[in-house]
Amino acid sequence: MTEDTDLPKLRGKEQEAALRKVLVNCCKSAGGLSYVSPSAVYFPTENGVTETDAVLIHASGVYVFECKHMTGAVSGKLRDRMWTKTGDGRVLSFQNPVIQNRRHKEAAAGFFGIREGDCISCIVFNDGCDLSRVETGQELIGKTADAADLLQPYLKRTVFSGGELERLIKKAEKASASAGKYAELHAAGIRDAKQRRKTEKKRGR
Repeated sequence: MTEDTDLPKLRGKEQEAALRKVLVNCCKSAGGLSYVSPSAVYFPTENGVTETDAVLIHASGVYVFECKHMTGAVSGKLRDRMWTKTGDGRVLSFQNPVIQNRRHKEAAAGFFGIREGDCISCIVFNDGCDLSRVETGQELIGKTADAADLLQPYLKRTVFSGGELERLIKKAEKASASAGKYAELHAAGIRDAKQRRKTEKKRGR
């Protein structure tokens, strides 16, 4: 493995860990029962499993997080299929994280047996990038340092009873405990998808 492949993954993990600390402190300030996943969580889908970087369970809802570690300036609109990142003289295209995390949100709502409206999508970038050219809307989009401020208006509401909250936390704990088992299944699905795309490109020539 090379620095080019190892370093982004390492920094991504560091960002996810930093986000979890912010979420834990945020929940302590809000008070009441809550749960922050210690690692990525995998939810079943029709085609296998899908991975979300972090999950927060709170009386105000289930929060599903997609973390992006990038430097430079990020540009994108909510309905664009692809977003771009510029910096260091390079332009990188990547999948629209809003659309990506909506699928995670749907899978999470199905797993927990709750309304999609009680499941909130959160896109969090690292603090070193510029998001001034990113379109915002109902989706929560911001930087790690801003995560607490983004969540504050939501944490004031109550949508789950005490008993329902306990049920959701138990399900989340079981999902977190099974993360290792599903991580390889998820990785295999990504490898298969890449291979299918390569085969389709060859056939199209």
